[in-house]
Amino acid sequence: MEGLPPGMDPSQIPFAPNPSGAPPDFEGGESLTPTVLGTGVAFIIIAGLFVVSRVITGLKKSRKLFADDWLCVVGLIIGIAQWSCLYTSMSKGLGKHSWDVPITALTVEIRLADQLLGPITHFAVKASLVFFFLRLFGTLTWVRVTCYGLLTLTFLAYGSYEVVVLAFCIPRPGEEWGNVVLARCATTAPATIAVNVCAVVADLALFIMPFPIIAGLTLSRPKKKGLLVVFLIGFLVVVTSVVGLVYRVRVSYYTIDPIWDGGNVAITAYMEVFGTVIVACTPALPGLWSNVLSESAFFSSLRSRILGSRSRRTGDSNVSGSMPTARTYPPPTFQNESISKTSFRTGSQRELVGEEDGMDEYPLKTIQKTMSVNVSRAENNDGQTGGDGDARRKKSNGGWEELGEGNHESTIKGGNARW
Repeated sequence: MEGLPPGMDPSQIPFAPNPSGAPPDFEGGESLTPTVLGTGVAFIIIAGLFVVSRVITGLKKSRKLFADDWLCVVGLIIGIAQWSCLYTSMSKGLGKHSWDVPITALTVEIRLADQLLGPITHFAVKASLVFFFLRLFGTLTWVRVTCYGLLTLTFLAYGSYEVVVLAFCIPRPGEEWGNVVLARCATTAPATIAVNVCAVVADLALFIMPFPIIAGLTLSRPKKKGLLVVFLIGFLVVVTSVVGLVYRVRVSYYTIDPIWDGGNVAITAYMEVFGTVIVACTPALPGLWSNVLSESAFFSSLRSRILGSRSRRTGDSNVSGSMPTARTYPPPTFQNESISKTSFRTGSQRELVGEEDGMDEYPLKTIQKTMSVNVSRAENNDGQTGGDGDARRKKSNGGWEELGEGNHESTIKGGNARW
């Protein structure tokens, strides 16, 4: 490598001396790689699910995606690409303390890719929130002015940083990828700090801006709880952005462990990106339930099964607890081929209907072969049932007769018999 004395093996030279004087540990030592892998995969999965939910809800409800939806998708994809560059560097040994990292582990190409992708993904996710506010509350003058101001600030900040990176971190004619390019790229630290200051200002503005809007709304308690969760995540994103700024200042001016502190800067960077994606997609979750999941065949079938099971349990409870025991009534009898004072028993009561209906001498052969007996518990308009087993009263011949429970009817040609 450039600048090394002849005969020295660069793979045995640490990036910085150990403050304790101990020899370098290139094979072991503390590493940030497991942290980057665990937190990165977790955030990517959660943010990915939120983005998918947002896209499905948007297509189901509006039949199209808006600018804020596309920016959120683009920000997530580029954020995953940037995290992949970071993890690749970490897996090659850059996740450890500077005195345990050989100078050969520094890869200018991967560092350049990381620095070029970072501004793009940060601008995309912040612009997604800005366009979201414009779409919902763009009729308010102060909202439009604030949103356009934030778009201008973030575009100029991240755009100018892209120009700086391309100017300082790419080999010039006659140069090779190596320590000279890496050292020149490290001089962009002041620009990095300036961009991060703008990012903190934008995050604070996006966090505070919804409060005046929500203050004028009447919301139910569940919606208030949902907004509390959203603002809590947004607050954590702001805190992450501030912590990242602190680490950037430390790496640029007074750190003794630039590799380790630089790894912490990278961790806060992708956590800020994925956290912003989650915040931007959270308002779409209620729409996912009301417009997609609740109308799906699976949830409709599940709801029908649950309601059907409850109905059966309720019905069984009513039958076992409140339905009266069925009473058995003897069928009408006919003797001597005629009906003569036919008796129909109802408990201890007896009603004579043969003579009343003029059927005492009616021949049996004229009786219809089909006889229907209808038994019901319907209430009589002239008499009410007092309860289970109570007798009812029926008006007959100007008087009242006590009848047993139920209305029993036998249909015979020439007349009707009721009991």
